[in-house]
Amino acid sequence: MPLMLYILLFSPDASSLQILSDTFTAPDMLFSAYESLFQVFVFYIPALAVVLYFSFQDTPDLPLKQSPRLNSLFISKLNFFLYVLFGTAILLLIGAFIVFIENLLPDPGWFGANFTLIEAPKGLFTILIMILYCVCAAYLEESFFRVFFYRRMLLSGIKKLCAVVVSAILFAACHLWEGFWGMADAFLSGIVLSFLFERKKSLNCIALSHALYNIAVYLLP
Repeated sequence: MPLMLYILLFSPDASSLQILSDTFTAPDMLFSAYESLFQVFVFYIPALAVVLYFSFQDTPDLPLKQSPRLNSLFISKLNFFLYVLFGTAILLLIGAFIVFIENLLPDPGWFGANFTLIEAPKGLFTILIMILYCVCAAYLEESFFRVFFYRRMLLSGIKKLCAVVVSAILFAACHLWEGFWGMADAFLSGIVLSFLFERKKSLNCIALSHALYNIAVYLLP
C-alpha cells in the first residue's frame, strides 16, 4: 500500500522519467497562479485527504502529543514556533550549501547538472496563491513521507535510521525533475525533517518548516 500510494501520488510529479533518456537542460520555472490554484484543489487537497486518512487508519494515536495545559500554552506555542524557524533555517542552509557545492564542483552529468532558476511571483494575488501552493505541497509531502510512510516502516519493525534513509531516498526521487543537485538537496532535507519529526512528533512543525523554505526559494534572489 505505501509504495502503491507513492507511485500514484509522486511519480507524475517527477514528470521526468524522460530525464533518464533525454538531456536535461533545467529551464526556468515560471510560476503560474491559475495553474497552481488548479493543482491545489484538483490534486494537493484530495491527495492530502487520502494520505491523512491512511495515516489515521494506521496510527490512530495522532495527534502524537497531548494538548498542553492552559498555564503552559504560551511556552508550548513559543517552543513550536522556534522549532519551525529552526527547521526552516536548517533547510535554507542545506539549500545554500548545495548551490555553493554545485557551482564549485565539476558537472557530475547525472540527471542534469544546472540548477533551475525560479521566477519570483509578481503581485499580491500571485504571491498569495504561491503561499497556498507551497503550504499544500508541504503538507502533502510531509504527511506522506514523515507521518505515513516513515511511521509505517517503524511499525513494520524497520530500524529508525533505515526508515529515515529510505524515506529520504524516496523523497529525493520524486524531485527527479530538479536534477542531481535538487535530489541531493531533497535527500538531505528529508533526513533533517525526519529527525525534526522525531523530536517534535508534529506534522504541523515539519510541514510549516518545509512550506517556509519553499516560499523563501520563490521570494529570495
